[in-house]
Amino acid sequence: MKPLMPALLKKILPLAEKEELGQHTNTLLSLDSSFKRGFTIFWETVLRFRKNRETLSSLRLLCASVSQAKRVVNLMICGIWGVTCLAEPVVIAPDDVVRLTLAHSPTLKGQEESIRAASARRLQADAGLMPQLDARGQALHFEGLENQALGPVFIPVIDNQFSASLGITQPLYTGGRVTHQKESARLGEKAAHHARAASASDLTLQALTAYWQWSKAMARIEAYQAAVNRMQALATDTRNLEKAGMATDNDRLSVDVTLDQARLELDDAEQSADLNRIELATLTGRNFSTNEIPQKPVLRPADFQILPLSESLAKATKQRADLASLRLNTRGSEALVDAAKADYRPQLALIARVEEGRPNQRDFPPDTQWRDDALIGATVSWNLFDGGLTRARTAEAKARATREALQCQALEEAVAAQVQRAHLSLQHTLTRLQTSRHAEAGATRNLEVATDLWKNGAARHSDVMEAQSKLTTATARRIATEADALIGQAVLQHATGGTP
Repeated sequence: MKPLMPALLKKILPLAEKEELGQHTNTLLSLDSSFKRGFTIFWETVLRFRKNRETLSSLRLLCASVSQAKRVVNLMICGIWGVTCLAEPVVIAPDDVVRLTLAHSPTLKGQEESIRAASARRLQADAGLMPQLDARGQALHFEGLENQALGPVFIPVIDNQFSASLGITQPLYTGGRVTHQKESARLGEKAAHHARAASASDLTLQALTAYWQWSKAMARIEAYQAAVNRMQALATDTRNLEKAGMATDNDRLSVDVTLDQARLELDDAEQSADLNRIELATLTGRNFSTNEIPQKPVLRPADFQILPLSESLAKATKQRADLASLRLNTRGSEALVDAAKADYRPQLALIARVEEGRPNQRDFPPDTQWRDDALIGATVSWNLFDGGLTRARTAEAKARATREALQCQALEEAVAAQVQRAHLSLQHTLTRLQTSRHAEAGATRNLEVATDLWKNGAARHSDVMEAQSKLTTATARRIATEADALIGQAVLQHATGGTP
């Protein structure tokens, strides 16, 4: 471990000089609890000895005993883990978040089970026109029977009787019941696939919204941290000028108030980032450490192109998976209405059966020999009166079909409204983005000019503070608008049935 110690201390000492342990404490949450405890103790040890370079340069004092040596080795291992976590940030792409969300989602797993159930219902319906093969067998024992005579024919008593048969039934005509049940099941299976696609689209939008909100919060942290740094530099300059008699106590207090306000904004942004991480952890099923960061919310020139509203509405009508699913379910319900009406019609089937028994019930007089027989024929049944059962079933099926048709109409209207809102919102957001970028550029230039004038004695420190505040506000608005535009794009893609 000795060769590692100087390199490790070289990385740790700059942070120790700034006492930035609290700033990186959250990073340790991704480590094992023993690593966290060991690294914390190690860090405190470094801070304790940071004022004494000679002590830090020689760790022999820390290793005065064998137990202390073992402890230091363990602490150094934990420290290496901590430095690794604090080393380089890992950029998480939005596609990674979407992929993790879709893989983790219990909703999608439930939709896949619904697809399996729909496939099973289709197979059940397909079996309705297939031949049905059955086997029967029986063994009977009788007591108290007596021999009988019917004229010259003697009918003996057979106490133990056995029989076995194998039969097949082939439906020929069911009044359209099986055909329409098959059609309804086939449409239901397709609807289940579209329902899963709709759920995946909803989850994708939810994941992207949470991701870009996280990106917005992280970009705000960067902007407010830069503002805090600028204000700290201004506060230092103001104190120096106050000591030189070139600034008043009121000037220093004004700078301190503005600095505290910037720190509060930074704290709010950090809280938002933590909340966004919690939401992403819920969606993806994994925790995001503080050294994992999102991409910055920046739009490309091609992202400013939007389809006309009429084309967006046409795409939504054709591509929305939830709309397609409800339409298929409506058609399936209409098919079930025709299936219910089939009970008004006769049913026709072919039958064939082979039987062997001792005695054979179709032989007269019976005897104790095993004898077989076979039959083939057709059966016709017609339900002439069932007390209104078929009529009630048909009325129920019609009501269900009407309800789903109305739900489909309501969803079509809702989809059209979603597309219009998403289209309008994205247009306004892109317009605001152009303005906010221009405002940020102007605020940056204004701060540069105000700072130069103040250094040359041609401006007051309040002018610099005002320029600082304007730049911070303009940057925060540009970041928020940039992220809102990316979220608006995802919302519009979702509304039109595309992949967000």
